[in-house]
Amino acid sequence: MRKWLRSLSLRNKLVLTILICLVLPSIVSMYVSNLFTRDAIRTQVADNARQSMLIASQIVTGQMKNMLYMMNFVQFDVDLREPILNLSRADETTSIGDLYISQNTIYKRIDTVMSPLENLVLTLLLPNGQYYATYTTTNFDPKSFFTKTWMRDVMQSGSYSVKWIGAELNYSQQPSQSYLLEAVKPLRLNGATYGYVIVGLDPSALQKLFAQYEDNESMVVIDAQGKILVDKDSSRIGKPFAYYDQLPTEDGSSFVKVAGEEYIMQSAQVTAEWKLVNMTPYKSAAQQIESFRKTDFAIQLLFLVLFAIALLYVVRTLTKPIARLVQTVFRIETGQLSERSNISGEDEVGRLGYVFDRMIDRIELTLFENKREQELKRKAELAMLQAQINPHFLFNVLNSIRLKIMMKGDEENAELISSLSALLRMTINRNNAYITLHEEIGINEHYVRLLNSRHGDRVVLRVSAASDTLLISIPRFLLQPLIENAYIHGLKSKAGEITITSRIAEDGRLQILIKDSGVGMSPERLEELQSHLEAAPAAQTEIEGSSPSLSGIGLHNVFERLRLIYGHQFDYEIESSMDQGTQIILRFPQQPEKEV
Repeated sequence: MRKWLRSLSLRNKLVLTILICLVLPSIVSMYVSNLFTRDAIRTQVADNARQSMLIASQIVTGQMKNMLYMMNFVQFDVDLREPILNLSRADETTSIGDLYISQNTIYKRIDTVMSPLENLVLTLLLPNGQYYATYTTTNFDPKSFFTKTWMRDVMQSGSYSVKWIGAELNYSQQPSQSYLLEAVKPLRLNGATYGYVIVGLDPSALQKLFAQYEDNESMVVIDAQGKILVDKDSSRIGKPFAYYDQLPTEDGSSFVKVAGEEYIMQSAQVTAEWKLVNMTPYKSAAQQIESFRKTDFAIQLLFLVLFAIALLYVVRTLTKPIARLVQTVFRIETGQLSERSNISGEDEVGRLGYVFDRMIDRIELTLFENKREQELKRKAELAMLQAQINPHFLFNVLNSIRLKIMMKGDEENAELISSLSALLRMTINRNNAYITLHEEIGINEHYVRLLNSRHGDRVVLRVSAASDTLLISIPRFLLQPLIENAYIHGLKSKAGEITITSRIAEDGRLQILIKDSGVGMSPERLEELQSHLEAAPAAQTEIEGSSPSLSGIGLHNVFERLRLIYGHQFDYEIESSMDQGTQIILRFPQQPEKEV
């Protein structure tokens, strides 16, 4: 058999191969197609369902964010805090006028924000029995919230976070719904509770959204225990979700069997405790894709036949000039670079022969140019070596100037030149990727000394480093961008204090704290900063928009660099409040996972 195949010409081999390749696909194409496209179809159907789910999830999440926004607004609005505190301290001696002023201020601030949010109701409940409500309290006493089990849990937990309660009977006298979705958040200041804000959501808009889906589809919002909170059928509110135990462990999709029919189950987290769940029949979702797959198979088969006919014709046209080209290649292989195929024509083989001849021409030219380029390169390298200045010459000159200034009694400027020389040496010398913490702190002391001499404002750098951390190696220029960031954005380029503290954490990692006594940040600005720091590595811009630091890396790149070196063993914390300064805590192992 092998001997017979070898005796065939190239043309006959190609024809035989084409015939085999046409017959075999026609026999097994359907089986292979079903085998290899089944998972692809399931994935495509799941992706389509996921897109539909994403739209609904965004709408539901938007409603939850409105609830969260109102609770955060009441907690953090500066103009609300004082009147709320006044009401919480009210007693029998408080005049009606003072109560009216506080209540009127609260009413104006909350009404301004809630006017566009028609489907929300809000209750501000204070420990002394005072309250504010955006609804009529004729038939409902807001103080009855204190008797609720969930309110007692909130009062005893001591947590600052939101508690998502779930479905409660409608107490706002709105006829559109018989229940509300509720969440509560404690108002605490310096560890003391001065009130509770309770927000209720009318779910009618969500029910209208869910009602747009087909009858055989189901979309619900459930709580952490699997109880239904929102459904287009109000009679199912509060009942257990039948397929809760089959939900995906994380946000995503899974396939479940319901009465012998396969469904695609999608879930998405809309709050810390609530999930949006959608169930779509797989058969109806995949019907269109299956029809498209069959049409696609017929088209491919048709083009396969046409391709075979055209290929047989091309084979007959190509074989003769290809043999000629092969002979030319053999001669060039022996070193006869002057040989050319001289094949011409408008088809692929003709262009191949033409390109092949031009390629040999370029190879000859390239060999000549490479020889000439090597000569020019050696001359350029020699010129660079001759023009190179040894950096140590600059350091020696600076030290000479420093000695002359010291001899004249100007020790202050001599120390500045010494700091500049040390900082310049560390900046130019990039041979070592790591230095000890002691050396890094010394470099930053030089840096702060130069800052004070440049701007005139006295920045005090306080260092409290544990002795067992001083000899630990850390990446070069790790602290300098953080010191610069604290000076520019924390102290606003004014006088103040910057503190560096280091110790070994309980888990054995090195912990470094950088704190400033500056203006601090609002919670919104802190959240924005943290989202920037978690951005993709491609966003290589400075978080606060400052100019590049001395080390050539910004705050974002410092964190990204630590992630690359220490992997998941690196973490950080940023704490800040207005007029209280900002502190950054870094934790990473004493030895890096990999070199960078």
